[in-house]
Amino acid sequence: MSKKLAIVGGTGAVGRVFIEYLKTHQLPIEEIKIVASKRSAGKKIDLNGSSIVVENIENFDFSSVNYAFFSAGTEVAKKYAHLAKSCGCTVIDNSSCFRREESIPLIIPEVNGEILDTLKLPEIISNPNCSVSQLLIALKPIHDLYKIKRVDVATYQSVSGTGKDAIDELTKQSKDYLDNKKIEKKVYSSQIAFNVLPGAMRPKLDNGYTEEEMKMTWEAQKILDKDIQLTSSCARVPVFYGHSEAVHLETELEIDLNEMISKMNEFPGLEILDDDSKFLPNPIDNAEGSDLVFVGSIRKDLWQKNRINFWVISDNLRKGAALNSMQILKRLIENN
Repeated sequence: MSKKLAIVGGTGAVGRVFIEYLKTHQLPIEEIKIVASKRSAGKKIDLNGSSIVVENIENFDFSSVNYAFFSAGTEVAKKYAHLAKSCGCTVIDNSSCFRREESIPLIIPEVNGEILDTLKLPEIISNPNCSVSQLLIALKPIHDLYKIKRVDVATYQSVSGTGKDAIDELTKQSKDYLDNKKIEKKVYSSQIAFNVLPGAMRPKLDNGYTEEEMKMTWEAQKILDKDIQLTSSCARVPVFYGHSEAVHLETELEIDLNEMISKMNEFPGLEILDDDSKFLPNPIDNAEGSDLVFVGSIRKDLWQKNRINFWVISDNLRKGAALNSMQILKRLIENN
């Protein structure tokens, strides 16, 4: 049975990637509507040869669609997601608005997608933080084998995670820096071009960690294991697309490296890259434009048999956002 879909925030960075997926994924969708703020209403978006006029969210009728993909920020989700659900529309929300709410599922299809199979629609479904999505794809097969006790992760997050304005700021600052011009700062309080901004994902909480860092803990516990001990340090780096993570973890059982790598290679959406003749996985050579999560530089700890270290990268706009939502949508349609 054909369905109708609304894309809320279809003119933003993630929304545009979601639209690109719709061009290549064959889903039984009869009609697609693109919804955005009053400022973007009236613009035209091309989709499979058709020109779709962007509609104003303020007067959009959510009862006219079966599903809505939200990627317009927390405030929009807070204002319109429950309204959409009350109109019979199932919402897949990419913001952080509902991730910690116990009654709302937080889903990575490869990790806990079975939850979708028993949902009674309409429902609100939350998409995880982009850094969490790629991390848990890498951790899931290890957890299944050896049960992970603790994870320490440092993230190096691209500016596209902030949005289009941040992409534009990095572009302009890079040009101005090379031309010896004055650097203008609007999106970030410090210069991002040729710089690294630790703690850039504020606000900082009472425990000294930023909200972004605590999101990784909260979401990993909700999706993978409520008892997992995860601590993160998050930094923004002058990269356009693709988040990188240095992961150090400890398991309850002793790790067999060959067994672990074999299991990870079998896991959907995950690819091991450990060719010593090349640079290890990096955003430009591997992540940007790819749907996969890449893992490399896998090493057993020098001192403990149940600890390993590795590097994880992925395109944050894809598996970290639009692709994960597309996978959720596809599974919902198949089940309903």
